[in-house]
Amino acid sequence: MRRPLPFILALIALSSICRAQPAEVNRILRTFDFEERRLGNAEDLPMNWNKADGHGLPHYVNGRLATDRARSGKYSFRFDLNGGSLIYRYDPGRIRVQQGAHYLVEAYVQTTRLTNARARLTAYLVDLDGNAIRSTIQQSEPYAARAEDDPWHKLSVEVSADSPKAASLVIELGLLQPQFYAANTLGKRTLFTQDVRGSAWFDDVRVSQVPRVRISTDRPGNIFRREDPLRLQVLVSDRFTDDLAARLLVRDAESRLVYQHSGALDISTAQSLGTGRKRLWVVLPDLPPGWYEVELIVSSRGQSVGDQRLDLIVLADNATAIAPDDRFGVVATDLPFAAWGELPDILPMLGAGRLKLAVWSGTGDVQQIDAAAFDQVLVRLQEMHVMPTGCLVDLPPAIAEKLLARQRLVEASRAFTGAPPRSPAPDSAWHHLLKASPEDWEPQLAQLIARHANHLQRWQLGADGTDAFVTQPGMREVYDKVYQQFAALVNKPDLAMPWPAWYELDGRLPAAVALSIPSSILPSQIPLYIQDVRGSDAKDAHQFSITLQPLERRKYGREAQIRDFAQRIVYALAADARRIDVPLPFAATADEDGDARDVAERPQELFMILRTLVATLGGAAFKGKVPIAEGVEAFLFERQGQGIIVLWDRGNTPGPKQLPLNLGDRPMRVDLWGNVTPVLNPADRKAAGNTQFTIGPMPVILLDIDAELALLRASINIDRPLVESSFQVHTRRLRFGNPFKTAISGTVRLKAPAGWTLNPPTHSFSLNPGETYDGEITIEFPYNSYAGPKTIEAQFAVQADKASTFDVPLTLQLGLSDVGMQTLALRDGNDVMVQQTIQNYGDRPIDYGAFAILPGQARQERLVTNLGAGRSTIKRYRFTNVKLTKGLKIRVGVKEISGSRILNDEVEIQ
Repeated sequence: MRRPLPFILALIALSSICRAQPAEVNRILRTFDFEERRLGNAEDLPMNWNKADGHGLPHYVNGRLATDRARSGKYSFRFDLNGGSLIYRYDPGRIRVQQGAHYLVEAYVQTTRLTNARARLTAYLVDLDGNAIRSTIQQSEPYAARAEDDPWHKLSVEVSADSPKAASLVIELGLLQPQFYAANTLGKRTLFTQDVRGSAWFDDVRVSQVPRVRISTDRPGNIFRREDPLRLQVLVSDRFTDDLAARLLVRDAESRLVYQHSGALDISTAQSLGTGRKRLWVVLPDLPPGWYEVELIVSSRGQSVGDQRLDLIVLADNATAIAPDDRFGVVATDLPFAAWGELPDILPMLGAGRLKLAVWSGTGDVQQIDAAAFDQVLVRLQEMHVMPTGCLVDLPPAIAEKLLARQRLVEASRAFTGAPPRSPAPDSAWHHLLKASPEDWEPQLAQLIARHANHLQRWQLGADGTDAFVTQPGMREVYDKVYQQFAALVNKPDLAMPWPAWYELDGRLPAAVALSIPSSILPSQIPLYIQDVRGSDAKDAHQFSITLQPLERRKYGREAQIRDFAQRIVYALAADARRIDVPLPFAATADEDGDARDVAERPQELFMILRTLVATLGGAAFKGKVPIAEGVEAFLFERQGQGIIVLWDRGNTPGPKQLPLNLGDRPMRVDLWGNVTPVLNPADRKAAGNTQFTIGPMPVILLDIDAELALLRASINIDRPLVESSFQVHTRRLRFGNPFKTAISGTVRLKAPAGWTLNPPTHSFSLNPGETYDGEITIEFPYNSYAGPKTIEAQFAVQADKASTFDVPLTLQLGLSDVGMQTLALRDGNDVMVQQTIQNYGDRPIDYGAFAILPGQARQERLVTNLGAGRSTIKRYRFTNVKLTKGLKIRVGVKEISGSRILNDEVEIQ
């Protein structure tokens, strides 16, 4: 029916009034709280939600309204697995959309602990016929709870109605097995492990028509120097903005709120970027150095319609770049290609001299993505003296699909001729190279090598941390096949093979090894693994790198991760590791079309930690561990005559400690975040070489240490720290060297533990540069001395270019080299039960008498006779009617029947 012109004009005027009065518009389009019993729905399913059919979606797996969990109200939408996956879809045509508008879909979910299956939210637009517009499909991250009591987790996606065909919005809730969300490089041959049982509960699903809001900064990687102005760029895209209010929250690394601001968006000051698009700047107050999370919550009429987060770092200094040290490298194989252009701006602030990039991966081949842009990145990296490594993490999809297609033809041919099928290939696309035709993959690899050989001298096959070359047969042959292709184009190619540290490196060694050290290996054990690789058949000329994996923050906590990360790097440097790689402490996500303008950058706090370690230890050489105080680890480095000490308290007893350190004229203390503070001492303590400051388990760095005195301290040792617990005179040698450029002289007085005797107690020395003092001492101790560490305090008075005094703790271990003992003492009413375990670590049988002594009780003894080599025995004692007091201890031990060896210990009764 034709409408009269006045009616049409009135309709247009009314529409204009509505747009001018956005407060009348409700942005919340639909809410699903599943409280449908009050609406008369007696069915098991919520209204207008239908189950999706298809491969991997069995008909016997269903969802239902449930009351056992709910985020709000009484009901939720529960999904239960019985193998397979489950998807429910809200009908097309029920949520109409408008051209050019943006929509936010949110849902809250809880799950049982799931190993493989994941909950996911999907939203997309359909046309009038209900056909999906594929370019609009948006999926949330797959989620599964790690513990049964994990809280409700929010899933969200945003969809833009940019397509002229868009008519309505479709929502899907799913509980999916890996085949729906994991990468499937092998196509239909990929085998995924499933969860047979598991549940998920969805609640409070909401659809909002929202503005598109993006926050960013004008700094590369969102990293600000100390004096850079802190400001955020806010881009707003919507048909109207007058109803919008914003709340800005800033939290530090400990999730503490440090700044907040609420109010309407001041659109009047915004810069117009086109129809419905505006840009404005938000200035933040000065923030102390550290990592921060910025959250912008946009609301309309009290309802949240958008939530944007941004991570940023405020550095403790204004340095634009740090001299690169090629000992330090970062692994950026997980970084999307769209974010690679930021690396030349970010790496100078980090100081890393090496970089790993995934030139081949399951997402593509850099040659096919944008070879010219990659060339530009390589040129800029070369100008900054950063050495890139091209990693062939996985076969690109184009090659993998081609090899799979050929493999299917072969299998079909075998089936046609009646030949039995071959055993299925391992879950890796690389194995297809062994039977592939050379023309299916060699030209692509040759093109990659030839084009980038001038800028890429180092390569790696496989991702760091993979154990494929150990657990999957044939991967060594794959390496050989790829290496041959490199050798045909490059002289002595540097192609590394990733290798887990807990496996012995055997067989024919590759050209280079990338040793992966997981977080389960303690920092102090890292030098042992480095020595094992150096001790292999490869000798010192063998090229290898180590990849250090930090602790998982969510599992171990923030402070433990930072402390452990710093200690790993220090121990690796102390072991003279020449290539130390760590995961790039910088994440980024790009949209599906790979647009570099839509990359979300997320610097991590470990960026600051790594930067501080590289800035202070870059170019420095390890000189030795310095004995400072009991329980304190101190590593001495030297750079251009400057002494640097990294130290921490391994005893986890933070607090003020007087450390006997000889500092320079302007000593500085640097924490792991780069904050520098001067170390101030009263004149008397400075003269005595004692420094008072707080030290705990978190490593700190001291700069401008008197390097020569520190080297002297590091050289002081007793030749054999283990002292046999036998009643006789023990001879040891006290040694230290002269690192000064001039002759030194002085005395050292040895203060023995209580009851011990040292002869001579005082030593005089006079050493020319480079000479070593080697003096003999004799040690005697009481017959009843307890086993364990014993500290000799060496008090030095040194005359060099200036007089210095300092104390050095020298630790001896009192015990027996071939006999071990562990004791447990427990209360049993008024009795005390003692269990003593004795081990023979020697190579011949032993005969000892074991004993236990409790004050006020008779001494009890047991015989240990003919205890064979490598064997152990248990002796038990019972003391009756004991007057038990808090802290009561019992003395236990063993004494050689024919000899003077004895081992004493003291154990508190539990």
